This record gives sequence, C-alpha cells and structure tokens, in this order.
Amino acid sequence: MKKQTIAKRGTVLLILLVILLAVSGCTSTPKPEEPAQSDEPVETGNLDNGSPWVDYDLTENIAQVKERPADAKDDLYLYANYDWLKKATIRPGFRSEGTFNTVSDEIRNMSMEVLKDKSLESEDAKMVQSFYNAWLDWDARNALGVEPVAKIIDRIKAVKDLDGLSALLCEKYLGVEHFAQFSSSTGINDPETYLYGIGPMGLFLSDSAEYSNRTEYGERREAAYRTAAEKMMAKFGYSKEETNKMMDSALALEGDLATSIMTSAESMAPDSIQRMNNEMSLEEAYALCKNYPLKAITEAWGYGHAERCLVTQPEFLKKLDTLYTQDRLEDMKNYMILCAALDNMSNLDRESYEIYVERNNAINGSTGMQPDEEVGFDLVRSSLTTPMDRAFLDKYDSTKIKEDITNICIEVVVYYREMLKEEDWLSAQTREKAIEKLDNLTINAVYPEKWRDYSGLSLDGLGYYDCIDAIGKFERDYNISKLNKKDDHELWSFDILETNAYYNPMENSINIIRGILGDAFYREDMSKEELYAGVGSIIGHEISHAFDTTGAQFDATGKLSNWWTEDDYKAFQARAQRLIDYYNTMTAFDSYQVQGNNIQKEAIADMAGLKCMLGLLSKQENPDYRVFFENFAKVWARINTREYEYICLMQDSHPLHYLRTNATVQQFEEFHQAFDIKEGDGMYLSPENRIPVW
Repeated sequence: MKKQTIAKRGTVLLILLVILLAVSGCTSTPKPEEPAQSDEPVETGNLDNGSPWVDYDLTENIAQVKERPADAKDDLYLYANYDWLKKATIRPGFRSEGTFNTVSDEIRNMSMEVLKDKSLESEDAKMVQSFYNAWLDWDARNALGVEPVAKIIDRIKAVKDLDGLSALLCEKYLGVEHFAQFSSSTGINDPETYLYGIGPMGLFLSDSAEYSNRTEYGERREAAYRTAAEKMMAKFGYSKEETNKMMDSALALEGDLATSIMTSAESMAPDSIQRMNNEMSLEEAYALCKNYPLKAITEAWGYGHAERCLVTQPEFLKKLDTLYTQDRLEDMKNYMILCAALDNMSNLDRESYEIYVERNNAINGSTGMQPDEEVGFDLVRSSLTTPMDRAFLDKYDSTKIKEDITNICIEVVVYYREMLKEEDWLSAQTREKAIEKLDNLTINAVYPEKWRDYSGLSLDGLGYYDCIDAIGKFERDYNISKLNKKDDHELWSFDILETNAYYNPMENSINIIRGILGDAFYREDMSKEELYAGVGSIIGHEISHAFDTTGAQFDATGKLSNWWTEDDYKAFQARAQRLIDYYNTMTAFDSYQVQGNNIQKEAIADMAGLKCMLGLLSKQENPDYRVFFENFAKVWARINTREYEYICLMQDSHPLHYLRTNATVQQFEEFHQAFDIKEGDGMYLSPENRIPVW
C-alpha cells in the first residue's frame, strides 16, 4: 500500500509499480484440503445491513467498545488489536497511525542520527545534511519570503497572447505546472527501452470524476484549496474576490479537461494498462495537436530525438488542443498562477508553510503539525533519495538483513511453485507459463549493489528554495538523458527507506526494501509464525501481484503479453469477479460501499500471499496457527481520521485494514479450525463461498 500525498498530483504516466502493505495472521491446525470453488455468486451469510464487521479503523467506533472480546469468533481484527486500538492516538500532523508508522518511526529515528552526525565525511552525508539544514533555516527562508514565486507569477501575468504562453511553456526550467506531463519512461510493449511519455496534468480535485459527480472528498478538497489560495494569493497582492474568481476560472478549465482524463476508478481497473498503451511516433503524437505547441515544447525540453512516444491518454491531448485558444488564455494563466503559488507553499517562508499544513489538515482530517525535523527528513528522503539511502547504509550495516531477506524470498518462491502446480483449474499450458514467470522473477532485497551517480549535483551554500530548484533541474536532465537507452535494472528506481514493498510487472521483480524491515515485519529473534505473518506475507503478497488481474497481463520478461489459454483466462476472470462481488456486498462505514472493482488486485494478492505462508507454516513442526493469525492481524492494526478513511475507501486500491484482516483470513480453513469458528459466528464463511483466486 503506497501512501497517498494530499498535495496536487499529476497523473502517473505508467503504472509501473503495484504496491503492498500486507501481512498475515495465525492458526494452529494441520493444512486441510482446499474446498472446491463455484462460479456462482458468493452468499455472504453474516452480513448485518451490509456490514459484516464494524470499521474499527475509526476511533469513534473503537470508543464504543467497553471490553476486549473473549475470542476471535466474530472479529479477529478487534480481538487481536483491542488493547492497541483503545490506546492509540493520531499524532499532530498525521492522518493515520498503525504498525507501518511504528516501523517508519524506527527508520526515521535512525536516519535522523545520520542527518545530525557531523563526523560523517562522505559526500552523500554532506549533501543530505546541507539540504536538511537549509530546510530548517527559517531565518533565511523568511527573509527571502515569496520572492522566487513572485517572479514566476509576474512572468505568467505578463503573457498577452497564445504565442507568449507557448514561449513560456517551452522553457525547460520554468518551475510551474504545465497542462501535460513529460518524462522518459520504459514502454509497455518494450519494458527494456526508455521512450518519451506524455500524460495529463494534475487536478486540484485529484480525481477527474469529481468534476461531473462531486463527492464529499471533492467538496473538502475544493474548500481546502480555496482557503489556501485566498491566504497565499494575498501574499502576492490579490484580493479574496480576485482569488476566488481565479479559482473559478481554473476549475472551469480543469472541468473541461477532466472529461478526457481517466478517473481514479478507471486507473485502478485491470484494463487501464491497455487503455494507456498508446505507443506511436513523434509525428503521430504531434498530429494530435494543431494549437497546443507539443512539438515546440518537446524539442525545447530535449525530448525531440525520441525514437518512440507513449501518449497515455490521447483524448486528453486532443481536448487540450481544442481549449488552447485565445478565448481560454486567462483560464490557463489563472491555472498556472495558482499552481505556482499553491505547489510551492512548503518551499517558501514559514507563513506559507503553515498555510500548506492547514490545507493538508483540512483534506485529511488531521490536526496540528509534525515537528520540523521529522518533516525535514521526509523531504530529504524524497528529494535526495540515493544520497540519503547510501548515507544510511554507511552508518547502519544491513548486510545480514539482506542475506536473511534474500533467503526468505527464495523460500517463498520455491513454495509458490508448488502452489502453482496444484492449481487444477489451470490447463497444463497456462500453468507452465505461470511457473516460467515465477522462475524468471527478480528478487531485489533490502538495497541495490549499484547506485546512481550524483556527482553532478552541488547544494553548497544554497538556500532551501534554491536547493529545490537545483534538484529539480538535475532530475529533469537525468530523466531526459535516459531517452532511447536501455533500462539498467541494477539501478533501483525507488527509495529503500520507505516503509513499503513493491512488485514491478514490467521488470517482473519483487522489491522488499530496508524501510519495511522492523518491528512486526522483521526481527532476528522472530518465531517462524511471526516471521511468516510479518515479512513473509509481504513477500508472498508481492509475488502474488505477478498473478493478479494486472500482473497476469505481463509475461516472464515484463512484456504485455497474453500467455493464457482462452478458457483459463475466462476462469481466472470469473474467480476474480466472485471476489469483487463479495466485497461489493459490504458497507464500510456510514452508508459508503466497498468498491470491489477498485481493490480486486490487492485483495487477490492478500489472499494468495496468505495461502503461501500457510503452506510454508504447515511444513514446520507443531506450528501454532493462532500465533500466526493474531500476528497477521496485528500487522494491520491502524486508526485513521474519518476523512482519511473515506479517501482510502474511494481512492485507494487496497482494502481498508480491518477488511484486509478479516475478509482475508476467513477464506482459509486453518483459521476456522484454529479459533473453532462455526456457522453463525461473525468470522464464519462456508467453504463453498470462499473466494481466493489462487
């Protein structure tokens, strides 16, 4: 589960990573036979007005519970996590607390020592410390104020016609949001080679569906952005009335463009890959635009030598072209001015930063402010990923952890092969291809052996805004330099200190990184039950993404390829549909329904990963399944603000945490036997109605 940001975000050009945060629980019985599956709709049985369990991710719900349940028969999540849930509170500036926060805190505390240790002499340590100290230097930042952004806004205001706007958009380092996003990215048809990617802009309301069907999330975002805009634009001399007219103008432009941008639900659907796979020549891309200066921007920015181009949403470019007229010039200018101010709030003076925090809190239901030092580390990690990662590893040797995790990954892969061989609903032909994909899986454990070169970046003597500017230029030049080249798989494209793990379908790789290896996930003194419920289920989950409804579309080499027989793929889709239908019966909280189609990939991976860990556990002498399942539930312990729970329900591809626990474990006979679950119990699900896809 990748955490979402609340800042205005661009649409991702390619879905490269399908991400995890899943862990599994405990029971103590021999491994039973798998019950036969039916293609009939699932009879859910123990639903109470559509709600099989209370959403105890919400603090107001746990507050109503006076004592711990005597057993796990009705709700494993509540039973295993009761003590923690009753005591847990959300810290200032946070929208969520849970097991992943605990691990993240461990990594942050260790990293803070790196940022403060003046004895470290590496160039990496010096660079991250310089950036960190520039972030904390509020005297210098307050003295500079909003001057850097004021200069950008003045240039946008000065534009008189489309020619002037086009000239501005052609500036490679303008430092403000464009109407499209450009990058070098590996292709879908050829994942080995970087091509030129073009995708839609970000939206103030985040989801394009909000412009035609407004939800409480959209209302909350608009209100938060309007308030922030009023405060920020006052710093540039705009009145409240002027600012709101600008917001109306920008939102109207976004609304017109939103009709051509995929919604969040569409981007989470399995067919999103095919929809975005629009590879073409540069000339074919240019032909989509008669007014919008795509060719001029492409050449000015350095992408003009691209051999191939991937336009993820061609209808967006066509729509943008129709709107790129003199009549809409003021709308486009207003959009860019607001983006310049609002996207830079955290980069300017203290007052601007506090407006940024207020906006985030209004969207997420959080309160207060994180300590500057903690925020500073997060910014260092996201802006200077490789130098921070290397400085961390210089101080904290992770060789033993890498060895342990690699061995566990190999162990899981070996058992997964057994699982695939036992899938009797697959034909021999498809099963062989699935095993081939598994055998070609790349295991990226803990940290890479090869690192990107940062010697061309210097931050010496720069203030914070100039640091951000220098890093932005460095990253853009690096991105362009990859165009038409082969992907170097030894260079990892993500932060190893993030509390997360990934499967990349276009590399056919699992990535189990340093940042998730602590507390409930991994300790050297763990029992097998705890280890399998922790990092083991993470690994099993990530491998399972290779065979979810998105991963199953890619072959052993990472290419988009149909390796299924027609009958097998129909059977696969039918099994996935039963899972979707089951989740669709559920009301998460209030009257909000679970979106089964949105969460199908993660739910498939949760269940398959748990099945794998149960199989491995069954090979141990006298395994304690209760310990396993209880630890699985504890890994998913979490509380959210109500606002963030709504965001997770509607915008996230993962099930809510209480459902990731309960709906996952009830699929397995080991759980029913371990806790003596019987018909009529809240956790009971009859064998014929269980829905694991694998």
